[in-house]
Amino acid sequence: VLACERWPRTAAEDARILGRLRSELAAREVAPPPIFASDRDAEAVEATRSNARAAGVRMQVLQADARELRPVEPRGQLLVNVPYGERREAGGRKPLKTFYHHLGDSFRGLKGHRATVLAGSEDFESAFGVRPRGPRRTLWNGPLRCTLYRYEL
Repeated sequence: VLACERWPRTAAEDARILGRLRSELAAREVAPPPIFASDRDAEAVEATRSNARAAGVRMQVLQADARELRPVEPRGQLLVNVPYGERREAGGRKPLKTFYHHLGDSFRGLKGHRATVLAGSEDFESAFGVRPRGPRRTLWNGPLRCTLYRYEL
C-alpha cells in the first residue's frame, strides 16, 4: 500500500484506478533480463558458475576476454571489475594501462549500453579514455581503495 492511498482524495477518487493498475501489473509476465558473465581465467569461470548455481541465479558464464565485448540486444548494463594491478608481473604499470586502453576501445563499440566499472588503479580513468557520467564513488574492496565509475555508452 502506498502512503498516498491514505490521503482523502486518493482514497475517494483514485482507489479504482490504482486497483486497475495493480491488476494489470499482476497479469503481466515479465521475464528477467538475461545475465551473462565472463572472465578469461578458466578457474574464475568455473567458480562463477558454481556460485551462480549455489545462489539459484540463472546466467550464462563464458571464458572470454573483456576487450572483445560485442553489443547485445536488448541493450544492457555491464558490471565490470577490472584488474587492479595488485599482482603486477614484469613490466610495471604499462601492461595494465594498455589493457585499460583496449577495454575502453571495446566499450566505445557498445552504443546504447550502460556500464559500471569498479577500478582499483589510479591509472584506470585516464587510460580507459571514456568519460564517466555522474559522480565517481570511492569504495573499499577489502583493504583496497577503489573507484566506481558509471558510463552511458
